[in-house]
Amino acid sequence: MDGEKKVTYLPLFLNLTDQACLVVGGGKVALRKVEQLLQATARVTVVAPQIDRNLRKKINSERCVWEQRPYQSPEASKYRLVIATTDDAATNKQIYQDCQAHGILVNVVDQPQLCTVIFPSTVRRGIMTMAISSGGNAPFLTKALRIELENFIDEIELLDKPQLLLKFRDFVKSQTDDFEIKRKLYQCLLSCDKDLLSQWSEDDPPYDLWMNWLREAK
Repeated sequence: MDGEKKVTYLPLFLNLTDQACLVVGGGKVALRKVEQLLQATARVTVVAPQIDRNLRKKINSERCVWEQRPYQSPEASKYRLVIATTDDAATNKQIYQDCQAHGILVNVVDQPQLCTVIFPSTVRRGIMTMAISSGGNAPFLTKALRIELENFIDEIELLDKPQLLLKFRDFVKSQTDDFEIKRKLYQCLLSCDKDLLSQWSEDDPPYDLWMNWLREAK
């Protein structure tokens, strides 16, 4: 352990809309990765001799295609992101080497030494996406924290009103450029009574109340 190089990851959110991504392997892990990529509106190619029956349901000509064959080096070089989920060590290593040679982001599942990117545990609610990672060192703790976070944010009324959040942001931007006033307005929203929030309509925001907050903040 003392001789191992410590890896520190930089947390980022990737825009994969319409980007070509490759998943090698066709099991249940591949299914989860394909689902994540499709949720990110990527274009996904699955390469595997056989695939899970539930993964077959994701295959369509528009967003997700399946090429029924083994991986062919160096095809990983054609993609923006590559995920290897196979149980063949030689194939996984070849995929990693191909990606490294061409500067392609790669994740080899359960093999951090063959990864340039890892997948965090995520929580999604409305327009919010929250990610938690231990850098692959304590996945059991990551899972426990994710569950705690899910329980916490389920109590936040504002997450059920994403359009209201956007309209409040636009209201603040239109009314002031002063950082301190903006901070006070956002604090008013975040500390607003839960019962009051539940009465607000996304189609008809309480602009009169927001104007009162603005006057008090100045």
